[in-house]
Amino acid sequence: MSFLSAEFGIFLALGLVAFYLSPSHWRPSVLLGMSYAFYSSWSLPGTVLLLSVTTGVYLAARWIEGRSAEHSKFALATIAVAGLLLVLFVFKFGVSLAGIFSARPEGIAPGILLIAPLGLSYYLFKAIGYLLDVYWETMPAQRSFVSLALYLSFFPQIVSGPIQRAGDFFQQYRELDKPDSDEFIVGLRRILFGMFKKVVIADRLGLLVATTHSHPSGFSSLELLTGAYCYSLQLYADFSGITDIAIGLGLLFGIRGPENFDLPYFASNIQVFWRRWHMSLTSWLTDYLFLPLRMSLRGLGTVGLSLAIMINMLAIGLWHGPKWTYAAFGAINGVFMIVSALTLKARNKFFQDHAPLAHIRTWAGPLLTFHLMVFTHIFFSADSLRLALTYVVSILPAIRRTGIPAWRLNWPLMGISVQTFLALCAGLAAMEAIHWGAKQTYWRGRFISAPRLLRWGLYYASILILVLSIKTTMTFIYAQF
Repeated sequence: MSFLSAEFGIFLALGLVAFYLSPSHWRPSVLLGMSYAFYSSWSLPGTVLLLSVTTGVYLAARWIEGRSAEHSKFALATIAVAGLLLVLFVFKFGVSLAGIFSARPEGIAPGILLIAPLGLSYYLFKAIGYLLDVYWETMPAQRSFVSLALYLSFFPQIVSGPIQRAGDFFQQYRELDKPDSDEFIVGLRRILFGMFKKVVIADRLGLLVATTHSHPSGFSSLELLTGAYCYSLQLYADFSGITDIAIGLGLLFGIRGPENFDLPYFASNIQVFWRRWHMSLTSWLTDYLFLPLRMSLRGLGTVGLSLAIMINMLAIGLWHGPKWTYAAFGAINGVFMIVSALTLKARNKFFQDHAPLAHIRTWAGPLLTFHLMVFTHIFFSADSLRLALTYVVSILPAIRRTGIPAWRLNWPLMGISVQTFLALCAGLAAMEAIHWGAKQTYWRGRFISAPRLLRWGLYYASILILVLSIKTTMTFIYAQF
């Protein structure tokens, strides 16, 4: 049951009625029932796994908290976290390894033995973070099974995150009540804008991307560059779109999820980019992987820092799945991050000593960072390393081996018109401006105080464009992870 389906609309409407008509002490149970009903619509075996993981985590947290001896607590926490990582490894990597080391059984299609359940990475990371927080005694183990089960299965977040921290969720859970009308309207607006970014912008750009990325040797250098830029824009519109929908859905039920993006393509360097992109995942890995690694490797100085960065970035890449392209994506970003971290002090000093040049940094930094990410996304989007390298080589006019003019730009051949492309870029820029303005007190106040006709005109226009654009929508890119 996709967020964009009519079935989900009916499911949401019935769930809202049940939630708002229920006494306050029943609302968590209503939300839990909705979450499991939603998840069951995708996979009944996956629901059994989710319930099993939840039960194991609930018991493990209680056992960890109940031990007074440090070595006993450490052993239990290690076993519990290792078990969750094993589940993740088996379902994420099991099929690929099975294909390498053994012949598949006769009559069974590739990949049919183990299929990663929806949202597996997201709820397992939540579970691991919760167990570590209990072990570190930064929060108590939950006495209520319902509260933990709701945290791990909360249906707006289980498809593609964001990965909400346990303490933040349980604090809101304890205060769970009907959201006020302002929160409800904000939630509806986030859902609308998220659907707009997905259906109107991301899916249209996806037509061009699918064309250029499927057969890169058949396009000119300029057409492939356009395809690479469009993929980065599509990826952002698609992923931030589903995040907006998730946050908006949560607000309808009084739960505010964490923000996942903060104008990442305007980041001044690659380190800032990763603090603004998929923020819930990168902050999770920073706290539970990078910082412990950094502390354990601090005696190695610069080498230890570089190793911690590279391991962290490889983890980000391989979190997406067992593909060499994801490993390459993580490794390339790791190299960029290491270079940025090791040269940051020298760069800061240079621009302090050359103040007249400092203004160049304000626009050159984001421009360079954006282009570096466009390059890494070529590997992220490719089905194989060979296809990714073919794409990169085909962009370079000096070493191309085709008779296609390098600077040809045939829009009909790429699947959309230039007018559509420019309109989509303008639409994404407008979404970014709205996102930025919503964080600024002055502009937020101006929007709220704007005439109702203007505000609702914007909403109705967005709905009309959205309805006219819905034909066949593509799957959310990050739903597969």
